[in-house]
Amino acid sequence: MFMNRNKKDKQKETKEEPGKKVIRDQIYKYDEEHVKTLYKEKPWEKNIKFFKKVKISALAATKMLKHALAGVKKGREGPGGTPIEIMGLLVGKPEGETVVVLDSCPLPVEGIEYKVEAAEEAQVYMTTLSDSIEKRRPEAFIGWYHSHPFDVDVKPHYFMSSMDVTTQALWQHTSPVWTAIVIDPLRSLAKQEPQLGCFRVYPPSHCPKPTEGPDGRIYASEEAVKIRWGSSPNRYYKLDHSYFLSTFGARVVEMMSRNNLWIRVLSSSAILEPENRLRFPERLTKAKDKLRAASNQQRGQYPGIMMQPHGRRGSGGYGAAKKDAAMTEGATQFAELAIEQCNGHASQISKNILFNFKKETSNSNVEEEVKDEKKSP
Repeated sequence: MFMNRNKKDKQKETKEEPGKKVIRDQIYKYDEEHVKTLYKEKPWEKNIKFFKKVKISALAATKMLKHALAGVKKGREGPGGTPIEIMGLLVGKPEGETVVVLDSCPLPVEGIEYKVEAAEEAQVYMTTLSDSIEKRRPEAFIGWYHSHPFDVDVKPHYFMSSMDVTTQALWQHTSPVWTAIVIDPLRSLAKQEPQLGCFRVYPPSHCPKPTEGPDGRIYASEEAVKIRWGSSPNRYYKLDHSYFLSTFGARVVEMMSRNNLWIRVLSSSAILEPENRLRFPERLTKAKDKLRAASNQQRGQYPGIMMQPHGRRGSGGYGAAKKDAAMTEGATQFAELAIEQCNGHASQISKNILFNFKKETSNSNVEEEVKDEKKSP
């Protein structure tokens, strides 16, 4: 029966594979006429949010995240112990309202918090790399990526700083399809999944609502928008993103997961990652400090913050809102840390039960086994 079922499954795979292959691999084809038509009609000039989605190949996503984590490691091992921001270029094509990212190329650029700048040697490198890409494939550079390796917080750190917005605006003016990707490598490690955002800037004439975030949501205040999306939240917008894999790549991953990758799932845990172990005490301290600051405000140790518009102290007004926000953020951060630890320890306990648990043999059973051995010839 098992053999028959395997045969049926193989026959089903054989029948469905051609169609799936055509659909899955269609995204890799380069339609030169379509691209020329887009650049000729320039629909992004009529609709400032013409590009709505970004599709990222598994190869590009893997290379970007690996590059970002390498920057974290290099910075940690350096004199200052601070993770380094990295930068690279995206190779791909426009496909209707979607920007397709097929590959990524790291650049010899390093930065500090909130700022990544391309040095002169990087400009030469980019020119040489661009010439090489043009000779080898029809696609071209369609964007850039960089990392924000800041401490893991309640909110993700994929956003555009004012410097990022300026850089993106310059490139987007020259190449209208140009798109930015910002990666949060430390949060990716903590959450065990890629944490990144895809962005494009608005034209200078466009002015969205002050409380509207790049994600299209309306926030409670302008301050709340800036806390989540940086100092220039009204200058850019966020695109939805997804990932894709070729037929051959999917088949390889399937074979590996069947034979090897399941071992990785059982043998590893997020809480055992070196970066998570090192950063956990600092994350715990930051959450504690937020709760302590909110508690001190409540007791009136910071009367300047608690002042109402007419100079009277009280629990209402802007000070109370700020205190509640700090209390909520600290509590949420503690909750996230607790969930991460619970999941990690539950995983370790499950592995221990699966592989290390041995059924205890009672003394009576042992004695009976000994008697049986003596009776046997």
